[in-house]
Amino acid sequence: MVKVSELKKGQTIKGEFNNITRDLIKRYSKLGGFAKLASNPIHDDDKTAKEAGHKGVIAHGLFSFGFITKLLDDFIEREKYGKIIKVGVEMRYPVRCGDKLITEAIINKIEEKRVFFDIKQKTITKIRIEREGKIIKRFEADMRNYISKKDYENGHIKTKDTEKGILYYRERVNSPGYAVIELFG
Repeated sequence: MVKVSELKKGQTIKGEFNNITRDLIKRYSKLGGFAKLASNPIHDDDKTAKEAGHKGVIAHGLFSFGFITKLLDDFIEREKYGKIIKVGVEMRYPVRCGDKLITEAIINKIEEKRVFFDIKQKTITKIRIEREGKIIKRFEADMRNYISKKDYENGHIKTKDTEKGILYYRERVNSPGYAVIELFG
């Protein structure tokens, strides 16, 4: 049960999704009714996405937004303990095939039964694995040149030691925002 008295500023709820594929993006398009509304082919076809200025297919903005509302809805157990009042995000960067999507909602204020969250949704994009200066494995982001010079300049490129070698990956906030829920009890 979610109670206002048990919540505090700075508390975080978090969700992760690590299986974004072309097939999933296409299925989302069909299930979401976008196919009937002449879905934008940048979500289905690499060639069209490149012609539109992208480096490959990208997920629908509502696809990644859905993970934000799902996180909040799970928190209140599908309106068992409250309701979502408002959600707003700025979609800065696209979500791509192979990305890991991490969504966090951090409580920044509580007023009576209303809980105000800062939303931070970020992507983790695997680039490559190196061992002793040699590339052991390349991921789609490296093969399709998803990683830009700006990613390096802005400090988005990170490394992590793994069993196979050093993993290079990009970590950046793609959708910052806010949310408000109102609890019943």
